[in-house]
Amino acid sequence: MGLLDQQIIYRTHVSLFHILCCFLQLSSTLVSNTYRTDVLTNHGHHTTAEMQLHRWAVAAMDYPRTLDCTVVPFIRERECLQLVQRPETEMNLYVAPPRPGGYHAVLPDGGLSGSGTHDVVLAIDPYPRASFGHLVIIFFLDFDLDLDSCQDRGGKYLASGECLQLAEKQRCRNRLWPRSGRRRCDINFLPHVYSPFDETREQHLVCRDDAILGFGACPTYRSDAANYSTNCELNKNTRRCEVPSLKVKARCKVYEICDQAVLISGGWNRQTSLQSSADNVRDMYSVLRKNGFRRPNIKTFFADTSSVLEGIDEEGSRHTYPATHKMAIQSHLSTLCRTPYCVESLVIYLNSPTLADGTMLLWDTNQDGIANVDEQYTVSEFLEDISDCNARHIYIIADQSFSGRLVDALQLRSDTPHHENVVVFTSGGSLEYSWNSELTNRWMNSNHTTLCVDEIHRGYEGTLSSTPILYESSQNAANTTLFGAPCDMLPFLTPHELRVTYMGCQNLPMTLWWFRFQSTRSTRSTHR
Repeated sequence: MGLLDQQIIYRTHVSLFHILCCFLQLSSTLVSNTYRTDVLTNHGHHTTAEMQLHRWAVAAMDYPRTLDCTVVPFIRERECLQLVQRPETEMNLYVAPPRPGGYHAVLPDGGLSGSGTHDVVLAIDPYPRASFGHLVIIFFLDFDLDLDSCQDRGGKYLASGECLQLAEKQRCRNRLWPRSGRRRCDINFLPHVYSPFDETREQHLVCRDDAILGFGACPTYRSDAANYSTNCELNKNTRRCEVPSLKVKARCKVYEICDQAVLISGGWNRQTSLQSSADNVRDMYSVLRKNGFRRPNIKTFFADTSSVLEGIDEEGSRHTYPATHKMAIQSHLSTLCRTPYCVESLVIYLNSPTLADGTMLLWDTNQDGIANVDEQYTVSEFLEDISDCNARHIYIIADQSFSGRLVDALQLRSDTPHHENVVVFTSGGSLEYSWNSELTNRWMNSNHTTLCVDEIHRGYEGTLSSTPILYESSQNAANTTLFGAPCDMLPFLTPHELRVTYMGCQNLPMTLWWFRFQSTRSTRSTHR
């Protein structure tokens, strides 16, 4: 082979190598571009949906941003100004995104105007640190409406047939707050948003804290699983539930008198029953245990579970029940109050979602989003259950919104002797919210062996976000410790003497013991 032939073969190999390299590079580029196109396409869809939601959220925020606080009938102008200036980062956004068939929305305490079927539901929670109920602003978004149709509904026309409408309570037109000052027209809860074709009424409204939306981080929900079960007929017309019976045994021995406590934390549903609610119950339970209250004498009714104390106090967990049993709560309070010489100090801790009239919501047992009589505990019912109570002292610690309603109701009954031993500590007034478990934290961090309950109140008075109230049904009713020790004796008692003489349980004198024994026998004979 000549030199010329070798050069030709060499050049041919080089050319083939270059062609192969170019082919591989082209193939790689095609694959890369195909993958990039897919990624960009998918990313584009995601971005479009997020930007669409962002546009709706911005339009919704125009409502609180453009309120004129000089003409809007708010309860207090200061509250209006705070809402107008509040940044999105301190609010929560909830969304039920578009789905076939749309949504229905209901509130625990009533219906919403225009509460037919809607394509999207938005809710803005301006005060995530406040306990429910507190103001929530709800919007309906409907598609395929023209400008005139949208304006006829009182809505705001966005684009491409989208109409955003402010939801209002029925019979409450054109205002967020009532002129009467009673907050009757406020929407104070997240709505239960469900598909009209879903008989289980699954909640579709979820919190969104995506960075692109600019709203605050979503609340921390309870992680525990409910251990309460009911046999519910989930037909949308009846939704009847067969509630299993629950017996709560009050510990009233004939020869002793004890400090007793009842902790009630309803929760209503998984969106309003936050981890902070469980923490509050555990903290208050710890306060009571440190101050001599015996485990069997602390009954806890919490949300939809009886396991709130598991991992904290296993023995105490045996005396914990779900708040789904209103009759069990009422029966237990009635037993404690009607039994002579059973209770020295009765501490009642209230930490439930509340309606504007002070009604406590227990648990949405049938999951329909509407509070029926068995799922709510009114102020009147509660005060009736503790009226003419035989306990020497009743201390009610109410860390919940609109807790001042309890004081209002007691003041209306002040000319009767039915609640003379009652002292109430509220987190705020009758129109105020409870904020960030502030009242619970003050009671948890107080020294109850050196301070009387009225001194504890004075220590945090003026430091809470709302205006806490101390109400005494009779003069000097708050002049004792949480466990009933008189204030004038505290400087002269050692810790040991406090434990033996006042904390927990004490033996009754023989005369009272015999009286109680005879009363118990006669009561049993009557019921035979």
